[in-house]
Amino acid sequence: MATINELTWASLTGAVNEIQSPNSFILRLLYGNKDPKSTESIELSTLTGGRDMAPFVRKNGEAVMVGGIGETFATVEPPNIRIKRPMTPSEVLFKRRPGTVIFPSGDEQISAIQQHIARDAQHMADMITNAEEYLAAMTLQGTITYEVADQETFQITFPKPAANTVTLTTFWDDADPTKPTPEIDFLTAKRLVSDAHGLGVTDAIMGVESSAAFLTLAKNQGGLLDNRNIAIGAVTFNEQFRDDGVLYLGTYSGVRCWEYARTVDIDGVATSLIRPKYVEFVAVTPAAETVEYFGALADWKALQGRLFQGQRFSKSWEEEDPSVRQLLITSRPLPTPRRPGFVVSMKVVSG
Repeated sequence: MATINELTWASLTGAVNEIQSPNSFILRLLYGNKDPKSTESIELSTLTGGRDMAPFVRKNGEAVMVGGIGETFATVEPPNIRIKRPMTPSEVLFKRRPGTVIFPSGDEQISAIQQHIARDAQHMADMITNAEEYLAAMTLQGTITYEVADQETFQITFPKPAANTVTLTTFWDDADPTKPTPEIDFLTAKRLVSDAHGLGVTDAIMGVESSAAFLTLAKNQGGLLDNRNIAIGAVTFNEQFRDDGVLYLGTYSGVRCWEYARTVDIDGVATSLIRPKYVEFVAVTPAAETVEYFGALADWKALQGRLFQGQRFSKSWEEEDPSVRQLLITSRPLPTPRRPGFVVSMKVVSG
């Protein structure tokens, strides 16, 4: 098996970096810019824009010294993902799968091995994508937290303005459907993002409860939501249900509205990527300067023991007794909003 090209670290690493996984709506929407680093630690710099006005001076007077754009710096080690899965000879070589012949030839057996490796690699890559999507979703709240017994505990905080976390006084699920004013709530989010960075809100990502309350308001108030069969940017009616787990609801007040109800399993507990009672208003624009960094990976198999600079690294190795080959994938991702005020988190459902 050691001669199978698919099992070399170069082939495996190339393959796992090409796999496109589901459950990646936030990654695709906000963190399409990837930046692998050559160091284990990453210096995070965030930008804060002020409203300082240039002072006026007397004619022929001396220029006034002014400050620059506000920046904060922190050195962070990206979270470490390292997973492996065993491949036994009996499972890879002899286990019959749907659609295969009973007595395969040598070429058919090699093809079955390749398919088995691809399936395992896809499964593991999907797990890593789920972890990246979780990190990306947590950046919208301003803090990434993770705590699992016997695994890892960490917290990474971004300086999101306190004003950009809002709890409504009249919730969207109020018993009186005439009281909620979603148009004002959308306007509030737009003002906050504009005040923080001069950006415009483009998308509202809703949890499962906030989406239900919003659709109920749309029905009761009438004219609330435009979900006609029209193209809006890259989104069309035919993309209402997408393979990355998001449901397109329509547009309201010039903002694309989405329901993102997917969860990830953390230590056996289903965790919502978007909090059910919240709406995350975001500005999807290059000016938000969102980027997903990747810390360097150290492995003897990669480049003769030097640091591997890339998104994911994969390898396999053989253990003699019992005979088994381990498949490993590792990554160190860190989605980072350099302008944390590009998002407003709004609790719109009571409870």
